[in-house]
Amino acid sequence: MSQSLRVLIVEDSELDARVLAALLQSGGYTVQSVRVETAQEMSRALTEGVWDVILADYNLPAFNAPDALALLRRTQIDVPFIVISGGIGEDLAVRIMKSGAQDYLMKGALARLVPAVEREVREARERASHRQAEEALHAAREQVRIAREIQQRLFPAAPPSLPGFDLAGLSQPADETGGDYFDFIPMPGNTVGLVVGDVTGHGLGPALLMAETRAYLRILAQQSSDVGQILTHANRVLAQDVGSERYVTLLLAQLDPLTRTVCYANAGHGPGLCLDRTNRVRCELGRTQLPLGVRADTQYAAAVPVVLEPDDVLVLMTDGVEESLSESQELFGRERVLEVLGAQRAQPACVMADLLHRAARTHIGSLDQPDDYTTIILKVLEKG
Repeated sequence: MSQSLRVLIVEDSELDARVLAALLQSGGYTVQSVRVETAQEMSRALTEGVWDVILADYNLPAFNAPDALALLRRTQIDVPFIVISGGIGEDLAVRIMKSGAQDYLMKGALARLVPAVEREVREARERASHRQAEEALHAAREQVRIAREIQQRLFPAAPPSLPGFDLAGLSQPADETGGDYFDFIPMPGNTVGLVVGDVTGHGLGPALLMAETRAYLRILAQQSSDVGQILTHANRVLAQDVGSERYVTLLLAQLDPLTRTVCYANAGHGPGLCLDRTNRVRCELGRTQLPLGVRADTQYAAAVPVVLEPDDVLVLMTDGVEESLSESQELFGRERVLEVLGAQRAQPACVMADLLHRAARTHIGSLDQPDDYTTIILKVLEKG
């Protein structure tokens, strides 16, 4: 099957234009051609049509190939430009090739016409394909940049001020966008919900599900102070949206600053750690039910409340830090988490979280961060 070829011919001789079209036709192309011989006609043809190649005589009564090439370059249209002349001298041929013409052929020796057109049209199409791929990549990167910007705005700008406590949260995604989530949610009775969550996977899809989870929790927490009830309702809605491929592990801990108690429910998330003043794990905020989104009818209930003591440190994390592997496949692990936190207990909570993440990145060496890193640290200060 012959290929369609749209040819713009800059030529004052109708006969010569027909010869060029006929040669291309005999070379296997179905040719659609238009002949122009002035700048105005060429400009109109470039505006009104789409061309695969331009064949231009060097000298015309009111126009010439250098002017035609300059006109084409001003439009920024990428169309192969081949000069065909009866003889102009080597210096002029070299000059127009340096100006951007793809090839130069003599009218008396057109055996190279079909191969030259075939080559230039193929390369032009490859350039167009490459540009389209680059434009698509740029558009995708821009969408991811916007998504990351939006996601970062969903995280708390700053922790709430809680007399008697030092509170901080930090999330650093493995990709441009992450599936981890942390939040500080105002709840009834002047209490605060501390939330860490992890959507399976990381990237744009989990980031969207994280944003959805955040929205549900914030709405539900305005209406209820029962952490189990909040997760039960959130799970029922999420189960309809996530399908079988995704789920959300999440720990919701309600802090009452006056009584220094934490009431929590844990939907399949790694345990929160309550460290005493000697850095010993005094208790864990362990799993109490399945992750959100696994089964719509799952009922969540609050665990036995934890009473915080002066100098306690409550640590809520996703699994990214603890499960980081070194280049020798050595797990960062809980012991290193406790070592870092113990060594930095005198630091503010925000510094402790940052240094913990830095230690995990140091552990993996030159490897890419394998998963999102997210940590909430609550330091209980001495009663004053």
